[in-house]
Amino acid sequence: MLPPTKPTSRTQRERMPFRHIGSTILLATSFILAVGALVTWGIDQQIGPWAPSGVVVVTEDPSAEPSGSDGSPTPEADPSDPAERARTTPPPLPPVDPSLLVPSVAGDPVRVLVSGVWINLPVVRPPLEGDGSPRYPWCRVAEWMPNKGKADGKTGILFIYAHGRYWEFGGLLDKTPKQMIGQIIEVDVLPKVAGATLLRLRYRVIEVRQHISSWADISDVPNGRVVLQTSETDRHDGTKMVVIGKYIDTKPSTRPIPVAKPQICE
Repeated sequence: MLPPTKPTSRTQRERMPFRHIGSTILLATSFILAVGALVTWGIDQQIGPWAPSGVVVVTEDPSAEPSGSDGSPTPEADPSDPAERARTTPPPLPPVDPSLLVPSVAGDPVRVLVSGVWINLPVVRPPLEGDGSPRYPWCRVAEWMPNKGKADGKTGILFIYAHGRYWEFGGLLDKTPKQMIGQIIEVDVLPKVAGATLLRLRYRVIEVRQHISSWADISDVPNGRVVLQTSETDRHDGTKMVVIGKYIDTKPSTRPIPVAKPQICE
């Protein structure tokens, strides 16, 4: 039997590669992920706005130039029905108690029109329940959210919503997103001075988003936009569609202040 032999120990230089192989792999993996993130970010910058999962985004062609000589588009919002549909009189619905209307104040939007579709609606402040909580939206009018922004083309987003029915914002659903791009949204606003004429804010549709399910889906919309929102389904908790317009200008409006006569949706 041979005498036991003392094992030979590795030197520091010999142990080093095996000792740090895990750290080396981790460092290489981190580098690969970082490069991938940079590539993905670069692609996102090229294809346009970030789209949350499930949301479909259609934007205008950035190379398209407005047709107006002054840099603004030529179409004007038309309150008439271009399709000459057979239904010319909306079916009656239970009227809303006028005392439930929240009075408009100076600077409030009071009318919204959209070119290319039959939309010409009074705009009111959102109705409230007796305890101050939001009430289910009415028919025959559009409503806006004062806490999202002002009707000045600069402050926040002017968020206007209505049902997806024929006599509210249903016209937005009749067109494809590409057909809506370039249309003109006009919003009439109460003047700041009593007795003055209404102001007309014009926006050009630059983007349409479908299948919206939360505020996070439009959290990246910049200030100075108007957002028209309606339901894509017949359920109040279904997905929404938004049409986003970019501010063009503000001019005096020749239209009278509309009389809002909201009705209770069935």
